[in-house]
Amino acid sequence: MAVTAVKIKERLKIKYPKANLSTKRLDAIADKLATKPADDADDAAIDLVLEDFNGIMSFEDIAKEDDRVRTLEANQKKPTDPPTPPNPPADPPAPPKPADDPNQKLLDAIGKLTGEVEALKSGKVVETKSISAKAAFENSEVLKGLTPEVKENWLKRLVVTPETTEDEIAAQVTNLETEYSGLTQNIANNLGYSGPPPAGDTVKGSEQKVIDNVVDQFNI
Repeated sequence: MAVTAVKIKERLKIKYPKANLSTKRLDAIADKLATKPADDADDAAIDLVLEDFNGIMSFEDIAKEDDRVRTLEANQKKPTDPPTPPNPPADPPAPPKPADDPNQKLLDAIGKLTGEVEALKSGKVVETKSISAKAAFENSEVLKGLTPEVKENWLKRLVVTPETTEDEIAAQVTNLETEYSGLTQNIANNLGYSGPPPAGDTVKGSEQKVIDNVVDQFNI
């Protein structure tokens, strides 16, 4: 998913007119942020992406840093008095050490902060979906027959990622219900009683202990 970098630059100039970013900086930021909104994102959606980024690193502060770097580079290019011709050196001079690129350092910092923001958002999504998954599990009439200890183990079998949908969560709970019903029916056949209890009820006594022991073996 992405919008064009041109669209990002247009919205950035409109929303943050005081951020006098260099062309190189503007292109770098636009290329990075263009991957965040959807293809059909409107101006409001693009503005939200810009606001998130600006909250981490102000566009105006970046522009000030660009101005400082340009000033330093301009001062270094000013002509000085003609140097005195040096005597031929006995040995060839050592090659100069490459200077640190302040632009690359800033881009690295931007990339790191962007990654941290994405990680925080992903963690929040997983937390929210895990709560929904637990609620679906707890609301299952079939799985209410599990004891608290076994229920805690089976709850861990629900797999939730940032991409997991509500339908996929419901399907996982249904699979657990089917598995539990099959186990209790099989045990019921072996023990000689009529099958799993009605929804909302639990099996009493030693039979329930047998079911719990067998069901708990499926904590995988």
